[in-house]
Amino acid sequence: MTIWMLGLSMLLLLFGGLALDYWRGLALQRELASVADSAAIAGASGIDEDLYRTTGAVVLDPSRTRDLVRAAVLWQGADVLEIDLEVASGSVTVTLTGEVELGLLGVFVDETEPLTVRASASAVPVLLP
Repeated sequence: MTIWMLGLSMLLLLFGGLALDYWRGLALQRELASVADSAAIAGASGIDEDLYRTTGAVVLDPSRTRDLVRAAVLWQGADVLEIDLEVASGSVTVTLTGEVELGLLGVFVDETEPLTVRASASAVPVLLP
């Protein structure tokens, strides 16, 4: 009976570790999605003002968009490993990568490859009347 209870306790500890690490990864993914969304919106406001004033065309300035996205990510203080940014003439896509620190699950798995989480968001500039 004692060995059975010990085994059950170890199994419960393992499932508890899995649940904690799962929720930690899910929380990081939600945080990165929120940061990527706001960074994409900030980047979509980086229109080329000179071109807009002369022709009326709404085209993103790639260097200004990159600066706005990086500033938005840094301002929010998220723990981001990598910022991947795609700027087209009419849209911006931001993909953020973060690393999940494993708790109890780290004892049972090989931690040479970190568990990473990715989140991405896209935005398009819109003219309001």
